[in-house]
Amino acid sequence: MEKHSHLCDALVERAYAEARARYSRPRDADRAARRELHRVAGAFFSREEARRAEKLLDAWPDGGDEALSRILSLHASTRERLPLPETDALYKQLFEITGRPERVLDLACGLNPIYLAARGTSVLGLDAHLGAVALVNAFATRNGLDARAAGADLRACAMPDGRFDLALIFKLVPLLGADGYDLLGRVHAAWVAVSFPTRTLSGRAVGMERHYSQDFEENCPEKYAVVGRFVAGRELIYVLKER
Repeated sequence: MEKHSHLCDALVERAYAEARARYSRPRDADRAARRELHRVAGAFFSREEARRAEKLLDAWPDGGDEALSRILSLHASTRERLPLPETDALYKQLFEITGRPERVLDLACGLNPIYLAARGTSVLGLDAHLGAVALVNAFATRNGLDARAAGADLRACAMPDGRFDLALIFKLVPLLGADGYDLLGRVHAAWVAVSFPTRTLSGRAVGMERHYSQDFEENCPEKYAVVGRFVAGRELIYVLKER
């Protein structure tokens, strides 16, 4: 598995096991597993981007928001929320509904815990990309911030112990399909924010907001009430409250 050492072992093992079950030829199975791993992790944050981000960590806090923006710009998800005033506006709108959380769980977190920690929010992130996990932990350690991340295959892993004030599940459900709704049902949080992309990574609008709205409203677990819905940048965000 050395070629995928930047990814969570559980995710890599599952991807290859599922591919071998579908394809009899090893070469076909290998290609299918690689495609799946790129789809769920590699398309958002490459090993090269991880190396570049590592070199930028020391620029904060002295470099302020400019340095923070440069770090966040290296992951596709946080890059789409830039510039930082737009990211701040997203969370302002979210926290106006949920109240400011004391403890946040960020699933498929990428580099988002770096933003939250820099803004003074306590956060635990889970992600399959170990490069992102290492960057979050290094950033928090260097700056004495209350943030931590761990590697996880979110289709199968147990949820962390304890209850969170807010869980973030940003742009993950479309990647996981039905397993995304199962994951949502396993989360232990008073509030949950679930987001969906309104455009492709290349920037195309292809009716995604309408499609995801219909799918989510039909499949949202009964344990939640939908109390808010808004669009911020390229993201459709639903705010849920546990019943």
